[in-house]
Amino acid sequence: MKTPVAVTLIIMGALLVMTPALSDCLYQRNLVALMSHPGITSVNLDGKMDDLYRFGCWLTGSIMVGVAVLCSLFVRRETVKHETLATNAA
Repeated sequence: MKTPVAVTLIIMGALLVMTPALSDCLYQRNLVALMSHPGITSVNLDGKMDDLYRFGCWLTGSIMVGVAVLCSLFVRRETVKHETLATNAA
């Protein structure tokens, strides 16, 4: 796997894994900001992210990072194997 592709998979996978946590943090921040206004007595709490969606983000991101790492290791082993064969042949 080419280096830019592996780096992209790792970065995007990490972002997918972090999405639910960032979403919760922003949700709580907006909720607190809304409740701190005078005259606001109730807030609708239906905006939380679904648990299945959370799991999907975590699973997809983890698979993306895992594929990038495994493919990079596989390509490295192949490169080392070819270099060893070339050195032994010479």
